[in-house]
Amino acid sequence: MTFRRSINLFPWDVAHEGASTCVEAIARLGCNSVILSPNYHRARLFRPRNLGFYNRPIDWCDFNPTAALYEDPSLLPPVNPDERCRGACHEAATSARAAGLEVIVSVIGCHNSTIGLAHPELCVENAFGDRYAFALCPAQPRVRSLLASLVADLCRQYRPNALLLDSFCFLDAVHREHHELMFVSPGAFGKHLLSMCFCPACRELHVRQGIDPESLRVQVRQLIKASVEREPLPRSPEGERDELTALMLEFPELLASQRVRCGAVEGLLQRVQKVAREEKVSVHNQSGLLARPSARAWTEGAGLRERARFCENIFIQAFFGSAKEAVQDLTWAASILPAERLVLSHMVGEDHIPSEGDLIQRVAAARSVGAAGVSFYNYGLLSAARLEWVHRANQQTQ
Repeated sequence: MTFRRSINLFPWDVAHEGASTCVEAIARLGCNSVILSPNYHRARLFRPRNLGFYNRPIDWCDFNPTAALYEDPSLLPPVNPDERCRGACHEAATSARAAGLEVIVSVIGCHNSTIGLAHPELCVENAFGDRYAFALCPAQPRVRSLLASLVADLCRQYRPNALLLDSFCFLDAVHREHHELMFVSPGAFGKHLLSMCFCPACRELHVRQGIDPESLRVQVRQLIKASVEREPLPRSPEGERDELTALMLEFPELLASQRVRCGAVEGLLQRVQKVAREEKVSVHNQSGLLARPSARAWTEGAGLRERARFCENIFIQAFFGSAKEAVQDLTWAASILPAERLVLSHMVGEDHIPSEGDLIQRVAAARSVGAAGVSFYNYGLLSAARLEWVHRANQQTQ
């Protein structure tokens, strides 16, 4: 099996540099796979080689959706008005195939503030009745229908080798939104409780499993209130992880609710995989959106083994500030899943990769444990020097 060496490529970078230029540069880095992003979420991104920001105030579709595939086309976010971006991923896919590179299309799922703001009834609702506009609920039938249609559309438009599912799960309550403040934290377990959804769809799922959602809501409120009121001293990461795990055993109703959440995500993943298989396209999934390490993937509604049931490879999002932590995360994942089903993902910015040697150590570890490959994020966000780090790290696996 060929060791995958992937790098993410944004459509606006393709529009700026040209598809052939981007693909040739990626091939020179030693990458044999490119991950395209036709429906990226809103963001403000600094591009060091172009010395400026790219601003996405909307969760645009960077493609022209096939309206007939969607039961409710009104749920789709607006199409990017920049025609160059709309054509960029198609051009990049064509150029990549011509250069012999694997083409993977990344699909953003429940992380969509544009739809969430327009349709708050489709969003996660916490125990206090707050709606999270950035987090569509995977239990909502209209959300599932939209995402299944989106997958079919992208499969037909791009004919990729595979899809990479991003945020096909429950999102965490803390999302680093603009000026998001939390002066008094309820702790790791309190934040998880704040991510629990009590929207009508989730309440119905609980009732089907014999769980009273209103009693559960009261219990969750009480636990969060108690955590905030005790104004704790600084917590250790290890202690917080233990507290979160113990919560499921101390309160069986929370463990039962977690199984309901898992069932909701399982239903979505099963449906999406079926659609992709009908289009003869493979599916990969991330270990988690913001859940770190991957042992906490379950907090988003599906653990690694559950996600692996509905995909080919799991991309381990080991975004840590040291190679030691990243390798530990990968090693743990390889203890519960075959290593050849894992891809070690790297956020190659200065907050996560302090040196070239650190990156090389991570890539070498992925190779030594028998992982399926590595991936690097992101071509347009990296300096020329850091792209050269990627090149030399890739040389270690050839």
